[in-house]
Amino acid sequence: MKPVLEKLTLEPKDSFVVLNDILPYYPTPWHYHPEYELVLVIKSTGQRIIGDNIDRFFDGDLVFMGPNLPHVYNNDSQYYEGRKDLTAEAIVIHFTEESLGKGLFKLPEMTLIRQLFNKSQCGLKIEGKTRKIVASKMCTILSSSGSSRIIELLSILDVLSVSSEYKLLSSPGFILKNNSSGAERITRVHEYILKNFKKDISLEEVAGIANMVPNSFCRLFKSCTRKTFSTFLNEIRIGYACKLISESKQNIAEICYSSGFNNLSNFNRQFKKITQKSPLQYKKNYMSTM
Repeated sequence: MKPVLEKLTLEPKDSFVVLNDILPYYPTPWHYHPEYELVLVIKSTGQRIIGDNIDRFFDGDLVFMGPNLPHVYNNDSQYYEGRKDLTAEAIVIHFTEESLGKGLFKLPEMTLIRQLFNKSQCGLKIEGKTRKIVASKMCTILSSSGSSRIIELLSILDVLSVSSEYKLLSSPGFILKNNSSGAERITRVHEYILKNFKKDISLEEVAGIANMVPNSFCRLFKSCTRKTFSTFLNEIRIGYACKLISESKQNIAEICYSSGFNNLSNFNRQFKKITQKSPLQYKKNYMSTM
């Protein structure tokens, strides 16, 4: 199955879409669309995949994505259990370059915003003071109307365009969206890994899911994601381990085996490689913020 093309409904009175989602969990599957997208997580936790980047998200997470960049936000497992004390809340803005007037962003005064658009093709995680400023403006735009709504969006883009407080997410070489045959195969593998990462998964097993021999599968996987299959699998497992460290009372050894690793020393090595911290350092840092 390929990433799904999402078609957004635009009200006749609006030139771009602003949503205030309050749901039991984020329901949208692995998808893409031709609009730029700003996503502010108001409340909820989970794992987001943007292009070939895999990372945890928490309250306050802010990401700006360019057109046609495949992405998905998966909430943690407890959000799918029907618990009334948990909600997934977000403010989402979708717009195109034509939303604010054809040719507007070609003006010389828009040079920095055009550069921002180019960088957004990889997805940008917005950080620091910029995140707080933009988050506040996104809350304001919910109650704005008329020309104030457009001015507020331009103000957000202006703030983002002059900021250096961001992190590029997907690799510049990510080509999943340009390889429909490869996309279908890799998406099947990706879905299988998300469902089965807690158990042993062999290269031969996932190559079979893609209907390929292992060597050919490895070349396709690397060309589509700029990562080896083992690196991708380890990132999924370590992301889940981070969740367990922050939310469960399991010790490090128990978390190791619950995350799909069968060797504690390898778990520690992969954890530090991916997070730049040992599991104990990660836990200590997390506890210090509570």
